[in-house]
Amino acid sequence: MVVMKFGGTSVADAAAMRRVAEIVKTRIDKKPIVVVSAVGGLTDNLVALSKEAKNRNMTKVQEVVNVVTERHLKIVRDLGLDKNGSLVNVVTETAEQLKKVCTTISEAESMQKALVDELLSTGEYLSSHIMAAYLDSVGMNGVWADAREILVTDSVYGSAKPNIGESTEKAKAKLLPLVSDNKVPVIQGFIGRDKNGKITTLGRGGSDYTASLIGAMLDMEAVEIWSDVSGVLTADPSLVPEAKRILLMSFQEAAELAYFGAKVLHPATMHPAVDKGIPIYVLNSIYPEQGGTKIALSSDIAEDKICVVKSIAYKEGLTVVTVNSTRMLMAHGFMASIFQIFEKYNTSVDLVATSEVSVSVTIDNTEHLEEIKKEISAFATVGVVSNKAIVCLVGQHLKRTSGMPARIFGLLGDVRIHLISQGASEINISFVIDEVDLKRVIQRLHDHFFGNSYDVEIFAENN
Repeated sequence: MVVMKFGGTSVADAAAMRRVAEIVKTRIDKKPIVVVSAVGGLTDNLVALSKEAKNRNMTKVQEVVNVVTERHLKIVRDLGLDKNGSLVNVVTETAEQLKKVCTTISEAESMQKALVDELLSTGEYLSSHIMAAYLDSVGMNGVWADAREILVTDSVYGSAKPNIGESTEKAKAKLLPLVSDNKVPVIQGFIGRDKNGKITTLGRGGSDYTASLIGAMLDMEAVEIWSDVSGVLTADPSLVPEAKRILLMSFQEAAELAYFGAKVLHPATMHPAVDKGIPIYVLNSIYPEQGGTKIALSSDIAEDKICVVKSIAYKEGLTVVTVNSTRMLMAHGFMASIFQIFEKYNTSVDLVATSEVSVSVTIDNTEHLEEIKKEISAFATVGVVSNKAIVCLVGQHLKRTSGMPARIFGLLGDVRIHLISQGASEINISFVIDEVDLKRVIQRLHDHFFGNSYDVEIFAENN
């Protein structure tokens, strides 16, 4: 069995859904289970809807509901499913439910996260119904299966966590009989239900997370993540147009790249598959013939398929905070006192560098920077510089390759380096530069590591 997740651009309209059906058809012998996101851009509509409801702007609420309804009815018509009365009813009845939820939100004294989750779940509910009906209409025995009856979560609305044991039991009970009966189950991504029966959402990367969970709970052969990109690239193509497609990489490499801003699966979404050793494939639903990227356990990757640098990622909009104090010298607990202040204000730190009397950190959230500065200034001096970027080189052999830092920084003799980090990870070297230098730095590094030659068993031209 294989689980296939299709993102918003992959189900954005009737033409996209037809492409999805053709892709699913190629996997019929693998007994697929399909997970879908909301149609592209719809979640933004639903977020706007919750805000208009909160502001009691019911005229605007009706306008947005009409837009949402008509968009899905158009897809139904364009797919030739408008004679399917039950499907049309799903769309129109969902529109009425949207208005009811918005009315409840408008009458509440404060925004209730549970109601917002119910609102946001609508997109996946509609897209999965339409996709299942279309697969069935073209002879693939598509059938809708309700993720709310499968994923049991806690009640942390907006970022719910699944109860793996209970969810596994329900997944086996509800999905395996359908697969055994040669059906193709289509379920919503991003959605679950808590023990009180309330709808929950899984937060960032929720649909990918659903696919990874289903794959792990049913011990599947593979998890396929279909979007509008042909796998993971050696660099951001907006900065490096000649970036290569990575054919094979480890979970650890993918997680590092995702953390440092590359458009890869969020690390949390990969964990269920990682724990079971199930490979994840990142593929392009618009150009499925291009292939994609396979993400696997390091132990499953042969030594000759490992290279020194796999990809170059970056993260913009950073601020460097430097704390200086002679009290740091030989002082027990000094570092802890600094990081407790960042934690107090829910401000995450990306990189850290220390010396005898100073510590520098990078942050991307400056909402509470003034409060942080004020508290630290009570026992140290604080310096702040903005408009910085992290550049991160990732590869399984980075740390074990002699002279690698010299090779990297030898290329950047005319670039101001503010902070360097290597020891914290076996597989990445990261450093901070001025944002204005970002494009030329990444281009220069990419030319050096991938410009002249590359291993065709690890990389491919991105076309």
